[in-house]
Amino acid sequence: MATARLRKTFNYLAENSDDDDTPRDLDEEEQEKLIKKLREQDDERNEEFKRIFLAIPTVSATSYIPALIMSRLLQVKLISLLSMTSLIATAYILVFVPNTRAESPERAKSRREVQSKPEKGPVHKYIGYLNGGLSLLIALNAMSFKDKQGVHEGFWLLCLLPVVSFSIIILARRLMLSVDVGELEDLKYRYKGA
Repeated sequence: MATARLRKTFNYLAENSDDDDTPRDLDEEEQEKLIKKLREQDDERNEEFKRIFLAIPTVSATSYIPALIMSRLLQVKLISLLSMTSLIATAYILVFVPNTRAESPERAKSRREVQSKPEKGPVHKYIGYLNGGLSLLIALNAMSFKDKQGVHEGFWLLCLLPVVSFSIIILARRLMLSVDVGELEDLKYRYKGA
């Protein structure tokens, strides 16, 4: 008589798991500690991003110094100066302009605490638009230097640096917004006392 054996499937236990895998509720103090820890990690990561991506416009700006000093054409000197200005503005945007997410009307209504945010000045409001327009104009002007006499052969490629640098910095700023700790705080206060 053959005996039938039932086989159990083997389940690996997670390293951090307790005996039960059901999530447990966090009390208010644990929620605050977790949110504080996440905010600190997000701030550290954003500072690392800023330091790394700040090298792009600053190193790019130094590449215009030889053209600014050695060129005999006024147009090349002007474009070099405008390019350096655009790259410095890109670095300013990365470091000093606050990186904020647009709030939905529902989220603004659900927030119980009224926070007084300082009003943005005109520099912070419009520097991104002005710098984007300037870098785009410089890039469009690049083709006029392609076969021009008295201009270094690769100068037209240098004219593309401001728009490329600006695009990379805007993308990096979007990546820095990937974690929204403020939304977690809203959830904490919305379900408080439930």
